[in-house]
Amino acid sequence: MNEPPQSDVPKPPSIDRRAILRAAAWGGGIVGIGGLAGYAASRFGRKGSTGGGRKAVLGKEFTYDVRRFQQSDPELVRCDELKRFPVGIAHPRCVAVDAKGAIYVGGDEGIRRFTSDGERAASITVDGPVWSLAVKPSGEILAGQEGRIALLDPAGEELAVWSDFPDGLLPTAIALSGDDVFVADAENRVVLRLDSGGKTLAVIGERDPDRNIPGFVVPSPYFCVRMAPDGLLRVANPGAHRIEAYTVEGAFEVAWGKATFAVDGFCGCCNPVSFDIFPDGSFVTCEKGLPRVKLYDAHGEFSGLVAGPEAFPEYLEAANAGSPDSLGSGIYAVIDPEGRIVVLDVIGGTVRIMKRREEDDA
Repeated sequence: MNEPPQSDVPKPPSIDRRAILRAAAWGGGIVGIGGLAGYAASRFGRKGSTGGGRKAVLGKEFTYDVRRFQQSDPELVRCDELKRFPVGIAHPRCVAVDAKGAIYVGGDEGIRRFTSDGERAASITVDGPVWSLAVKPSGEILAGQEGRIALLDPAGEELAVWSDFPDGLLPTAIALSGDDVFVADAENRVVLRLDSGGKTLAVIGERDPDRNIPGFVVPSPYFCVRMAPDGLLRVANPGAHRIEAYTVEGAFEVAWGKATFAVDGFCGCCNPVSFDIFPDGSFVTCEKGLPRVKLYDAHGEFSGLVAGPEAFPEYLEAANAGSPDSLGSGIYAVIDPEGRIVVLDVIGGTVRIMKRREEDDA
């Protein structure tokens, strides 16, 4: 791991958080794989770059063709697909697993529960879109929604609603550790530490140069938090293209990651969009724009691919056609109790169950 100098971390921009995050949910205004050339054209293709009213024509030297990164080296793939199944939700947003390996998918149409083998087990109706999910060891479900978190019993009945939060809460990830609940709030760019009743115990990640806390850069509604085996929180800082470690009290420890189109780093405006952590401390990460699911060791060194861009043909088709869905749709991954990687492909509308090859598990 490395701790970049403070000056290397971009300062969070002053923007209308609600407008940009809502628009970005389906691709509005976010530059990604299909939007790089369009962004350049919008900046330089009209007035200003040439003066007067003449339209400037961008030469090839001013555009960046990322399609060469859409095909990965098969030698880097370290996983095999065991199963794939449709989720039955038009706009899925999140995925979680419980202690028994059951798979939960949340989105605009509520929550679907599947067995560990992908068989449909239950549909749970909730009031409003679900942005994040976590399942307690007891089977109780935490469903993150705009402005609130709903606590549901295993059958999906509402037990409580936690809503005593700052205005504009957008809970894009939930992590559990004992009685603590950690919520990644993409709207306010902080992680909230809650007790088992939803009371806020601490706010983690607010920019504070005196404490060497860089602040989270969250240009779009993708912001992930997980608890690592070493007892430190890991939080994606997507605009800075890295994963950061914090104590539960909020002290910034270390970080790893770099901005690059190369396979060992993170590209676009804001990646990784999600990640999870294996019991040995290694990582699985997901990217949007250039859809990649990757493996890193506990120190943040790239160790291989779960699936490269070519594994997401619907995503690439949308990206190459300039569809805004490709810019505003993430890929999500969680690790189940058997160590399998459960991948939610939002545009493909499927869950894939992947397993690391035995030689890579040793």
